[in-house]
Amino acid sequence: MSANKKFHLISDLKPFKDVWRVQVKLIHSWIQNPPYADETLEMVLADQTGAKVQCSCKRTLIKRVQRNLTLGKWRVIQNMKISGTGGKYKPTNLAYKMSITNDTVFADSDLTDDSSFLSLASYEEILNGSADTKCLIDIIGQAIDIGEVQIIQVHNEDRKRVLFRIRDNSGNALACCLWGRYAEQIEHHLENHVGEDIVCVIRFAKISEFGGEVQITNAFDASLLDLNPTMAEALDFKEKLKNQVLALAGNDNQRDPKKELIKVADDWDDVGIIPISELHETSELENVKIVCSVEAVDTDWAWYYFGCKSCGKIVTRIRRSVSGKLAKPLFRCPGCRTNGSNVLPKFKLHLIVRDDTGDCKLVLLGSIAKTLIGLEAHEIWDGSYEEIEDPENLPQPILDLVDKSFCFGLCPSDSGSEIYKVSKVWSGDIIHQIETESEPVTLIEGCSSTVSSGGVMLQDVDTHASSEDCATPFSKRKETDSELPDITSTSKKLCTPTIKTEKSKID
Repeated sequence: MSANKKFHLISDLKPFKDVWRVQVKLIHSWIQNPPYADETLEMVLADQTGAKVQCSCKRTLIKRVQRNLTLGKWRVIQNMKISGTGGKYKPTNLAYKMSITNDTVFADSDLTDDSSFLSLASYEEILNGSADTKCLIDIIGQAIDIGEVQIIQVHNEDRKRVLFRIRDNSGNALACCLWGRYAEQIEHHLENHVGEDIVCVIRFAKISEFGGEVQITNAFDASLLDLNPTMAEALDFKEKLKNQVLALAGNDNQRDPKKELIKVADDWDDVGIIPISELHETSELENVKIVCSVEAVDTDWAWYYFGCKSCGKIVTRIRRSVSGKLAKPLFRCPGCRTNGSNVLPKFKLHLIVRDDTGDCKLVLLGSIAKTLIGLEAHEIWDGSYEEIEDPENLPQPILDLVDKSFCFGLCPSDSGSEIYKVSKVWSGDIIHQIETESEPVTLIEGCSSTVSSGGVMLQDVDTHASSEDCATPFSKRKETDSELPDITSTSKKLCTPTIKTEKSKID
């Protein structure tokens, strides 16, 4: 089999290129209508290993995709855009999502596997707070204590709601709240199956909290509700229910999810330094600083994207380069509203950083990355417009960042991603000043005091580029993430006491 006929697993998908070929089955799909954007078709696809990926397409491609992807049928898909996931809730636990483009090709598959690829969540993990609440879950249980279907007014509209509980075979119980058509589904089932036990399977449900109690609820229209289904997992669960009288397990391990808020800072001098561990503990982030060393470059992502030479806006490829010829690919600039090849690479660098308390991922755009590297992106670019094949092949100036330390200023975002966007960068000079005027950084809740000796000064975020706009580059170190939402994490947490520092001047 030739190299371009190779099937990739969902776990192989990374944003550094978009020439991938996968064999997948459509598990679920729904239409999403955001209030201030065009509708999209959202899907969940699974490969033969059971790994699942979120997939979406724009309104203009919905009919084509629906013709080519049938629920429960295996298909081969080639040439998809891979980008980072965002939003408060994700349908899968994969860090990346797939997007169907005009270049995407569909083909038949001879694979046969009728598995539903159910990934059941643990009641214990949900109750003790260790479950990932950012990911939608599959859960099975016996429906008990079912209340009457009520009509509740939400945003001046009447909506049906039903409250009940589900329990597992060990007696652990969870509160459930279903809205709209899901509540109607419960209502109709009760009318037609009076007195019967109900095994309830909810797929792509979200974990939330109401009245101080953890709760399972539908994620708008993305969830699936199946009552007394015939899948193997449900039949096995129902068999274990026979002759069992289960006491409800207590919910004593509820965690208090309330987080203290930090003051929104108008000046970076008023922003305190926090350890990386606090970034992972909070749910909505305001401006904070972290002091850390660069542990590695994240090669899941390319290190640059293409921007228009004239206006600096992110460009989108509309024609590939011709193999073996000198012709450049053609790009569309949304700023100039023209098609052309007058583009340059711009930095979009992903780093893995660490302090004494943990690690996290950062993204640095434009002038921020230039500040660390000391060169423009086009100065270390190899000049190729072909898609990257070896993501580990990084320019030496980027590799030289590893083991150096900096103070990074992180900005807030509404995204649910765990990649934090850098807005400011300081060199080791500011750390020396903090240690001189107050206390060593090693005493500031575990932050690392190992600092590089470079003369990096305070820098602002690139004015043309944002982490959500970067389109796929098409040479060494390129990627697709034009639909990537603002990829910083969200958290609100009380930070460490404010440490005043002098502002550094911009060179």
